[in-house]
Amino acid sequence: MRSNGKYVDGSKACDSRGLNAADTATCKGFLWRIPEQTTSLNKGLPTLQFQSLSVDPSNPLHSLMGGTQDNGTFQFNGGPKEWPQIIYGDGGQSGFNAADDHLRFNSFAGQAQDVNFQNGDPTKWVIASGPIITSPEGSLFYPPVIPDPTTAFAGSIFDGSQSVWRTQDWAGNQAFLEANCPEFTTPAATATCGDFVKIGPTGNTDLTGTGYGADAVPGDLVGALTRASQNTGTLWAATITGRVFISDNANAAASSVRYTRLDNTAANAPRRDVTQIAVDPSNANRAYIAYSGYNTNTPGTPGHVFRVDRSGGAATWTDLSYNLDDLPVTGVALDSVTGDLYASIDFGVMKLASGSTTWTMAAPGMPMVEVTMLNIVPSSRVLYASTHGLGAWVLYLSGSH
Repeated sequence: MRSNGKYVDGSKACDSRGLNAADTATCKGFLWRIPEQTTSLNKGLPTLQFQSLSVDPSNPLHSLMGGTQDNGTFQFNGGPKEWPQIIYGDGGQSGFNAADDHLRFNSFAGQAQDVNFQNGDPTKWVIASGPIITSPEGSLFYPPVIPDPTTAFAGSIFDGSQSVWRTQDWAGNQAFLEANCPEFTTPAATATCGDFVKIGPTGNTDLTGTGYGADAVPGDLVGALTRASQNTGTLWAATITGRVFISDNANAAASSVRYTRLDNTAANAPRRDVTQIAVDPSNANRAYIAYSGYNTNTPGTPGHVFRVDRSGGAATWTDLSYNLDDLPVTGVALDSVTGDLYASIDFGVMKLASGSTTWTMAAPGMPMVEVTMLNIVPSSRVLYASTHGLGAWVLYLSGSH
């Protein structure tokens, strides 16, 4: 899902800062200012099964991380031929601290998660999620893990199991963690490694349980988390059975955090797996939600992409699926500059132009492949797509520079 304005097509180096018209014609992989083709970010690594990508907020064009199935987490530093592996194992979610990108996190399979205080130094990862692993809660194979997008709460990381778990100091004291919890010598199930706690009312943090509805289904798990970027409190959360929640104070004291369940206030909200939530940066009470699964499993509530507008304790679900047919959607992203919406499917990335009712291919150049997640940085005019088997890709959006 990304790139940096510099690309090597095998015969000619293309650099955005000194490109003329002739260069543009010969540099087939170069897309700066030309938002019409998707480009691979990992030349020579076309088989990696990326689960997701994370963008460095201080350097969104040149710095990202990505977790890969069975092959660990890799770092992108601006060159499509250089992706250093910064940690081994299964690679799930990753993230950067919003105030200091020297602070990173990665996740393995299940609830195993590390943090790093030293710019992703491969030897300095420390166990961070001991309290979650040693709890009785279950999780997805790759559970959602996100950093807080604000500098005011840059130390916050949110992790979804059955409850939402949170740390507010990047999992704990750096000196203690580096001395007592090094990744290479410490069991992941060491309860003292990390200070994650469940957030929500005491005794009612489990978003999958009967405390939030008699329709609880055994085996339900938190599947998607998104923090609104415009404030310090709004958190959207959803489960794999389609429960959707909003909290207005996700960075408050753990037991003071409150959730409002929204899906049970809309008759057309699908009871299927929510894969990604994109919050409108101009309205924290509006989100775009992607659903996996098939309409045939929930014929009374079809649809794969919805705009959800919350008002108090209720919300409306507006189906934006249009001509997507019965295609499971794996991710969703909003271009807040243009109003265009993007959705990822098992065959690439689709675009719903602002005001349109027809989804089209976002751009040529991308192979027909399952896209696992989308990341967009509207201010930098880039859309990133991670794929399960054909690496990472970037699309420069209209207005790139």
